[in-house]
This record gives sequence, structure tokens and C-alpha cells, in this order.
Amino acid sequence: MKLLTEKTKDVLNLWLKEHSIKEISNITGIANKRINDSYVKRFWKNGYLDRISKGRYILNEKGKEKLNQDINFLKSENLILKLSKNGCTNHEIKNKLKTELNLDLSNSSIFSKIHRFKKSDKIGDRRIKNIDSIKIDKNFYEFLGLILSDGYIGRYEVIFSNKDNSMVSNFEKLIRKWDQNLYQIEGESGAIRSALFSVKLSELVNSFLNDKRYLSEKILNGGFVKQNYFLKGLYSGDGCIAVSLRMRKKIVLIEFFISLAVFNEELTPSIVKLLESKGYNPKFNKTHIRMQKKEDIKRFFKEVKFVKGAKIRKSKYWNGFEKNKLLDYVVNYMQKDNKLRNLRRTTKEKVIEHIKKQLTKM
Repeated sequence: MKLLTEKTKDVLNLWLKEHSIKEISNITGIANKRINDSYVKRFWKNGYLDRISKGRYILNEKGKEKLNQDINFLKSENLILKLSKNGCTNHEIKNKLKTELNLDLSNSSIFSKIHRFKKSDKIGDRRIKNIDSIKIDKNFYEFLGLILSDGYIGRYEVIFSNKDNSMVSNFEKLIRKWDQNLYQIEGESGAIRSALFSVKLSELVNSFLNDKRYLSEKILNGGFVKQNYFLKGLYSGDGCIAVSLRMRKKIVLIEFFISLAVFNEELTPSIVKLLESKGYNPKFNKTHIRMQKKEDIKRFFKEVKFVKGAKIRKSKYWNGFEKNKLLDYVVNYMQKDNKLRNLRRTTKEKVIEHIKKQLTKM
């Protein structure tokens, strides 16, 4: 956008009221011919003036809009600088310019202005957002568990992605007091992506998770309560309570265990080490870590659990049920369920139907 010079704006402003060329010349001290050649002809060509009578003109709506655009364009410099210092993104700045100044700047124009401010040291890198408000507490450890399971750590961003609204709400609740801008993006297959853009936050998360390749000593020695919250986040994303059924000699055998899917084989040793240090007895292969001893499952229920409201997915029998409800039933009710004991001599379908009814009552 080409701006008017200050002198040109002064002349154009005079025509907010009806004036002749001679009157403008007398006010400004500029010769008649120059007023006519340098201003009237150009203003007339651009459609800024209306002729009232011979030699007399007044500024029309297009001319007034041009003046306002120039004023707003200059105001935009201060607004862009202010918003950039507050860490706003280019998209947010573009929307603010439109709503506050009715100015529709191109992305390249905004980028150029911000680049100029950076060169003049008026603003720093907006991706380097202050993280002093982030406490390394149990909530932060749960956040780390969620990121390890369903998250992504980039150089400039940390992203959590999940289809379960309860999981997304819980994630956003954990970071509410961090003074970080959160951006929610709809991902593939209906997943919701919650993104935090911060170089410092990415570096902090990686100091604990090492690009999701192995757990740092900060987690392995993080303290009993913090470790439980880390496991809560991790198992809520990639873990589940499983109840499997099979027939043997006309009796339905029921097996239950807690399973964790491991996407990176490198991760397994450090997760197993953490679990063992807390007294669990995990078994593992290349893709899963499993705990099936009753005392392990009871301890998990007492000390860890899953995120409230988190749903079971990819299960043959229990899709859509809350993980915590099935865990509660297994730990506290299954052994006392006399009807279930009798149904084990019938069919798997009747056992499944009964357990589902019990879960809906919880």
C-alpha cells in the first residue's frame, strides 16, 4: 500500500470543505499551477475529488476513505509492534488490524513489518515465550505423560492430539495457569490437536522426554507422587484396562490386565525401569508392556488410575466405556459378583452382556 506524503495529506485535508484552486494556493503558499498539476489532476484521476462548479472541488467518500486508510496504516505500525511484543501470531495480528482499524494487510506485509522490527531490536522472537509460570509439579508430570503418549514435540511447538473430548479437556485444564497461548486445530480422522508454540517449552519438555526416545533421570527420580501422575497421563493415552474372555471346557475364563502400547521400542526399557522401581511386575514385548498380577492392578487403581472420563477404544467388547469404570469393576466388584460367577458356565456373550450392565450402573 502506497502512503501519501505528509504534504499531500495536508492538501487533501483542505478539500474536506469546498475550495477553489486559488483558495488552496493562498492557504498553502503553493503556486496555482503546481496545485493544479501536482494535486488536482492526480486527485481527480484517482477519484478523490468531486467538482462543485468550475474550479471548485470537495473531497468525496473515496478521498475520505483514502485519508483514513493512511492514518490507520500508520496506526498499524504501533499496533503490530504492541501485539508482536505480546507474542501474538501473524494470524492474530491480521485479525486485530481488521477489527480495530478496518485494515486488511497481506500476510507478506505483516511479515515484512515484523521482520523490520526484529532487525531494529524492537521485538524478540515471538516463539521464545516466557515459561516462568510453569511449575514442575504433579500436573506438569501428567502433562509429560500425555505428550509421551499422544503428543508431538517439535522445535517450536508441543502438540497433543486425541479424539476423546475428556482427554483434550483434561490436557487444556493442566496448562490453564501456564500463561501460554493455546491453539486448537482439527486434525485428521476427527482428532483434536491442542498446540502450544514455544521454543523454551519444547526445550523443557525434551529435557524430560528426550524426543520421546527414553525417559530422563528427572522422571526416573522424580518422586513417588509425580511419577504416579506421569503414569496417569501416559496410560490414559496409550494404555487401557483389558478384560479378555475365552472358552475352556465349557467355562468362560476371564483374564484382566493393564496394557500399555509402546510405539517406540527404545522407550520400553526406561518405562519398565520406572514401573519396577515403583514395585510393579511388568512383562513386555516389542509393542506392549503388560501388568496382570492382581496386586499390580490394585496398586494402579489406588495410586494412578486414568484421566477422568477417558474412554476405551479399539476393544472387541468394551468400546465407549470409561477406563476407570472398568478398572473399578475389576478391582472392587468382579470377585464379589455372584451372578458373574454363575454366568461363566453359560456363554461369553452372556458374560459380556452382564459386565456391560454392571458398568452402566456405575
